[in-house]
Amino acid sequence: MKPEMCCENVSVRLGGQQVLRDLNLTVASGEVLALVGPNGAGKSTALAVLAGDVRADAGSVWLDGKPLGEWSARETARRRSVLLQRITLSFPFTVADVVRMGRAPWDDDEDVVAEVMEQTEMAAFAGRKFTTLSGGEQARAALARVLAQRAGVLLLDEPTAALDIRHSELVLRTAASQAAQGNAVLVVLHDLGMAAAHADRVAVMSGGSIVADGPPDEVLTGELLSEVYRHRVEVFAHPRTGRPVVLPWRGEA
Repeated sequence: MKPEMCCENVSVRLGGQQVLRDLNLTVASGEVLALVGPNGAGKSTALAVLAGDVRADAGSVWLDGKPLGEWSARETARRRSVLLQRITLSFPFTVADVVRMGRAPWDDDEDVVAEVMEQTEMAAFAGRKFTTLSGGEQARAALARVLAQRAGVLLLDEPTAALDIRHSELVLRTAASQAAQGNAVLVVLHDLGMAAAHADRVAVMSGGSIVADGPPDEVLTGELLSEVYRHRVEVFAHPRTGRPVVLPWRGEA
């Protein structure tokens, strides 16, 4: 079975507020799905529901054709991996130790650990204490851990937030490579330009719901984005790639 994950009619209330409303979303094999939307739209909560970290008040979550709750923790970890926004480690683990944690659902495999550290350009940091790394370096080490897990579904919450341009591109090229291998990748992004450039499909959230879902050139329109973000946005085709370029309007009103 090809890896796939979805939520159906999911609603969530947190702190007395309705955060998700009848959310329907599928993370399909062989594609990078970018989940975008303004602050408070519900993107991270949607990812947390798919990860199993937040329980839905209504609706259901499915992983590989089976309700998420019917998989054991080990079986779930073999099928989906999660990269959270915030990485907190109090103990002085080395980078190699952190990446090796991704192998926990399987028998330890040092070849996989070495491979993903090279892939994320973290091999030179293998012996460094994780807590001594910069924010961007920690983010790449955490991504290496996720890749080491070798799960068919990858859920990445703002993986480029702490990264420079070069490493942001590296992360999203890695996501595309994972999709090309048949995996299903969901990435929460704030940068609409990166979503337009790298995603196979874009889902736009607003007010806890999906308001548009489809190919970037169909979904990322100036009219829709201006309405959702409450700021005028212009979209035009890149002269070389033809992909949408998304910019906030900075001219005269």
